[in-house]
Amino acid sequence: MNVLFYIPATNEDDEWIQRATDMVTPKAETEVFRSIGDLSRRLCRPVYGGPTVAVLLAGNKEDLLNMVSIRHLFLDIPIILILYDREEDTTAMGYALYPRFLTYADNNLAEVAAVLGKMVENYNK
Repeated sequence: MNVLFYIPATNEDDEWIQRATDMVTPKAETEVFRSIGDLSRRLCRPVYGGPTVAVLLAGNKEDLLNMVSIRHLFLDIPIILILYDREEDTTAMGYALYPRFLTYADNNLAEVAAVLGKMVENYNK
């Protein structure tokens, strides 16, 4: 199992998300990306080691727009998307990525770990 994280460099939740994920998916290969360019380059390379899940944290509108601009690279990758606010246009833009789970940065991020754990469990069946 591979877990690809996009966590903007300006975000402070990255340590918590990484620790929660390590608890849920200790055997997963994890990669953290701080820029859309780095994530985009990684998505263009083949992924080895089983299925891949992406956990994307949109820290602001620019991050979300950048993610949407490369959405074609996520076609076969389930996405957990964490949005920066609950505005209707933000949520609508987030759904353009077809996430398996969408939540907000002000929610309890333990949900993200729980959903990721369930995805890993389903893939391991």
